[in-house]
Amino acid sequence: MISFLKRYIWPLLAASLATTLLASIISSQRVANALGSIGAKTSFSDRLSMTIYDAQHFGSIYGIFIFIALLIALTTALLIGRKKTSLQLPLFMGAGFTAMLVMLLIMKQVFFGVPIVGGARDLLGFLLQGLTGALGGWVFYKLRKPKAASQYLQK
Repeated sequence: MISFLKRYIWPLLAASLATTLLASIISSQRVANALGSIGAKTSFSDRLSMTIYDAQHFGSIYGIFIFIALLIALTTALLIGRKKTSLQLPLFMGAGFTAMLVMLLIMKQVFFGVPIVGGARDLLGFLLQGLTGALGGWVFYKLRKPKAASQYLQK
């Protein structure tokens, strides 16, 4: 059981957290940029407080969806890449990228065609959210290595 936690659950949680934090930060900054483009003044302090607030509040809800999406995608990639360890990194990163995009598309459908994540309402924002999932796949890959996982868990 401990081995399962170290080799799967810990990397999945870390990947979800990294993805959630970066996705929330990117979304906040894209919304702040959009506000600026319509004439609203946003100082560095405003951007910082908005980002922290979004990471805590929006991120706590968004993180649940991200965790579920990465759970499905990374488990699938893990099963596919079991025999070919040389393909695991691109598989995990691709799975994370795809998971975020599919999740955002599903969320849009569920919420009556409204893109619920403000920072993903255009193509660039949508793709940036996908890249956060790729980062999550990378984190998962790095922490799944027995040496790496034990290094962080034994401290």
